[in-house]
Amino acid sequence: MNSINHRFIFSTLILTSIAFFSVDKVFASSEAEFEVPFGLTMAPETRLVDVAQYYVGTIKEANGLLATKKTAKEVVSYYERALKAAGFRIFSKTDTPTRNYIAAKRGKGDFFSMSNTGDNSEVEPGETEIRFMIRYAN
Repeated sequence: MNSINHRFIFSTLILTSIAFFSVDKVFASSEAEFEVPFGLTMAPETRLVDVAQYYVGTIKEANGLLATKKTAKEVVSYYERALKAAGFRIFSKTDTPTRNYIAAKRGKGDFFSMSNTGDNSEVEPGETEIRFMIRYAN
């Protein structure tokens, strides 16, 4: 009986480990491997600081941080125009002196959001921190 319990526990542990390490794999995390999706380009005077790309189930997502010499309003407006030109619908927008935010979607799964809600702690002096989240349709 003990032998059977030990084999069961060991098998369960192995299967759980395989399942855990197979989910949500990061597939890129460097600027060199990241391309701005949906036919968009990097906004002028803006650079990629960090990005994490991964799968949530079968859905590809990316979260990242941009740094810019421009104002947050200029960068968010740049992407708003570019997203509209790429067929996205802006469904949420905030444009105040302290916060610039857009959220857009296209079709049944493409999603893009961007905001300057960061505290500028991860960018150089004189730069503005802008965070983005992207979800790709299957």
